[in-house]
Amino acid sequence: MAETEPDLEGVVAFARDELGEQLRAVDYFERSEYDTLYIRDDVAGLYTESQFERMSVERMSNLLNVHFFEELYDIGEFHYSVRRFEDALLIFLPLSETGGLVISTEVELPTSIVDFAEAVFERAMADT
Repeated sequence: MAETEPDLEGVVAFARDELGEQLRAVDYFERSEYDTLYIRDDVAGLYTESQFERMSVERMSNLLNVHFFEELYDIGEFHYSVRRFEDALLIFLPLSETGGLVISTEVELPTSIVDFAEAVFERAMADT
């Protein structure tokens, strides 16, 4: 996993260029802290600060499971996961032992979710 800071502004710019209005939010988390790097206005109004805090805890719990999954399946390093909900997709990208990105998109995208997630992962990891 990464040892230095990724180019977060570059990741957000890439995501916005690739997805346009299909991009809902980009959050960076580090330990128990999180930073919303981008959030569409209509998405921001859906959640309270308390809900954002709870999401931060869930992200750290996912990060703790990365090593478990790598050892359990023994198929290489974990890169990202995608969760599909009725109204959105969430892409979870661990970038270090203590942090990562969560990108929320609309379900219908102008590109393959796998191609997009791979491109974001490569961009985020390129600067680390």
